[in-house]
Amino acid sequence: MLTFLRQVPRNAALLVFLLALIVTTPSISGEGAGYLVELVFDGILLAGVYSVGTGKHRWPFLILTVVTLAVRWGEHLTGVSYLDVGALALTVAWLVYAVSIIIANLFSRSDVSVDTILGAVVTYLLVAVAFTLVFEIMEIQKPGSFSGMGDGAALDRRELAGSMMYLSLVCITTIGFGDIVPVSDLARPLTVIEGVFGQLYLAVMIARLVGLHIASKRDD
Repeated sequence: MLTFLRQVPRNAALLVFLLALIVTTPSISGEGAGYLVELVFDGILLAGVYSVGTGKHRWPFLILTVVTLAVRWGEHLTGVSYLDVGALALTVAWLVYAVSIIIANLFSRSDVSVDTILGAVVTYLLVAVAFTLVFEIMEIQKPGSFSGMGDGAALDRRELAGSMMYLSLVCITTIGFGDIVPVSDLARPLTVIEGVFGQLYLAVMIARLVGLHIASKRDD
């Protein structure tokens, strides 16, 4: 069993939980929906610790993960309103830290493996989730920053999370359906920044992976 686990790519579990979050956030409903989404997000946090590995960032990242988990569950169990935005902001900090570590690891690699490719995909999705939470914070703090979410979306946290996840993925992939539209002075540039990042990231990362693959073939 341990031998099998060692053969599983380090970023595989994180990718699975990220895909689960993208699917469950907008689609599930009911009394326990919030707790189910939270469990999936907890899986992302724990899988992120495993993806980071045992380098110099291990302990700071582990401490941040524990604090993030505590604040997120504190908000769920107590319902204290100020913990809501605090938990979202802390999770954004966790995501930014995770992305910086994984990207640094990707650019330090000299080979192209399954785990390298999964790491590139995971980074892309982590950024989308980070922008999702930033958009949620904006709509909570300043309702009406985004239009087209339907009546009462800003009051229902589950609907808001699903709408912002959808908007973030539409922005980072530059699909641009236009059904949810940023209208505030801060929301507009942030959505543009996410779209620009999505395009530049794909161009740079694909060029990097292709270059490493060609170099490895030439060395062989």
